[in-house]
Amino acid sequence: MTPPRSALTYALTLLGRRDYSTFEIEEKLKGKGYPLEEISTAVGRLREWNYLDDKKYIRRQIDKYWTAKKSRTYIRQRLKLAGLEPILIDESLNRWYSPAQEREVIRYWWEKCFNAQTAAPEKKLIMRWARRLYAAGFPSEEIRPYLNNDQES
Repeated sequence: MTPPRSALTYALTLLGRRDYSTFEIEEKLKGKGYPLEEISTAVGRLREWNYLDDKKYIRRQIDKYWTAKKSRTYIRQRLKLAGLEPILIDESLNRWYSPAQEREVIRYWWEKCFNAQTAAPEKKLIMRWARRLYAAGFPSEEIRPYLNNDQES
């Protein structure tokens, strides 16, 4: 019979697969039934070794979602679900994903949907596009100029 894995060993296994926030690792370990003291020790050791760093985690997640052309609101929500502090999230977003970059992402989605068309896009298609972006968390004040055809495609 093999001895049960320690919380630290299990956490290292998890971190070998993907990034986790401190909160996520703690929740995973609690879910496996490890004692709180062992969890605290494991998390402390992981932080010592720089395997667990919420600021670096946030930066990597922002880069990942920005590359995937996600909105700042979407990223903010995902990071809150990972148990990160709202103040830290907002500071990080302002530093690494500015509203100007979000406008570039909206422009990207506009060009992707409508640049290949030779004629002006139908109002119905533009409204569908706008609803999708709004539902994805993009700010309405940044979408609105496209509805008024102020943007040249």
